Amino acid sequence: MLGKYCYLSGSGIRLVLMDENSSKKEHVVVGWGLAGAVLSWQLYFRGEKFQVYDSLLNHSTRVAAGLVNPIVFKRLTKSWNADLLLPYADEFYTKVEKELGVQLVSRKSIYRVFASIEEENNWASKEGDDRFNSYLTTPVKGELPSENQVSFPFGIGKVLTIGCLDPNLFLDESKTFFERKGVTFIPHSYDYNTTITTGGPNHFYCEGVGVRDNPLFNYLPFKPTHGEILIIKTDQFSFDHILNKKMFIKPLGDNKYLVGATYNWEINEPIITKEAKLELIERLNAFTNFEYTIVEQKAGIRPTVSDRRPLLGRHPDHENSIIFNGLGTKGVMIAPYYAGQLVDSILEGGLIDPEVDIKRYQKHKL
Repeated sequence: MLGKYCYLSGSGIRLVLMDENSSKKEHVVVGWGLAGAVLSWQLYFRGEKFQVYDSLLNHSTRVAAGLVNPIVFKRLTKSWNADLLLPYADEFYTKVEKELGVQLVSRKSIYRVFASIEEENNWASKEGDDRFNSYLTTPVKGELPSENQVSFPFGIGKVLTIGCLDPNLFLDESKTFFERKGVTFIPHSYDYNTTITTGGPNHFYCEGVGVRDNPLFNYLPFKPTHGEILIIKTDQFSFDHILNKKMFIKPLGDNKYLVGATYNWEINEPIITKEAKLELIERLNAFTNFEYTIVEQKAGIRPTVSDRRPLLGRHPDHENSIIFNGLGTKGVMIAPYYAGQLVDSILEGGLIDPEVDIKRYQKHKL
């Protein structure tokens, strides 16, 4: 008997016919951070069976703010592939929210505090550019934070986006949902001594910086980035959107805000440091005028790549070993589309964009 299901693919929503009585080989997802969870949803939407290795050590996703920002403020340009990735991510997370019955994405805008008259003028010129109409605007006075709380002598611009994903809620609710569907979560690290043979299940490695211990893919040029954030509490500031000026301030509710983040390429472990704390305090105090207390400091290691593009594809020698990693600081926006493209390539023989295919680093394997 043929059944049908709809899923999001790299080119949109697709309808697939399948044999409901057919037995399917169970895929293995290694890692339960952003990459592993998004890829699991793409497998689920296609009716695929899978199990997950969850080592409970996904520091990067658990610490991340989950911002979806289609703009690079430093150069005031659109993020790489933003026109493609942002609407796809919006559709994907909306579909997941409907499955879970939980709101995962805040639907907040990002308000950029200008640092100079030049930045204000540059913003104004981009607002008149058709390529930026969907992203940049000038907020009306009633939308702005109080000038007694935030200093913005050169004005503020508004980025139109889907807001930010709650990373911890996404991971926890997704895990509960999949467990109810019969998905097995194995609560320890994956054993790389496990034999992976041709014809066996596909292993999707979504380990973040854990890839450093993966003998199959540690040849790839990862450039992990240490980052730290603070959680502050104040009753002297009230703003329900994301504020940005050399850092972000994200509302968490209950008078709490997440502020960050730092970037450090020398620290290799997710440890908190006094230097990062002082850096964040200095940045925050430079444009705000309210008192606050620091509730918590957190650190994580971002799985970034030297060319700032994700890493997707089959291992050159082991066809059932597949990587999905290197999502970096734009991971929430990047992950849905490229997880779909990767799964399409494995299940249907679809193509992977050369910009993200690990074949671009084949020389590192030789």
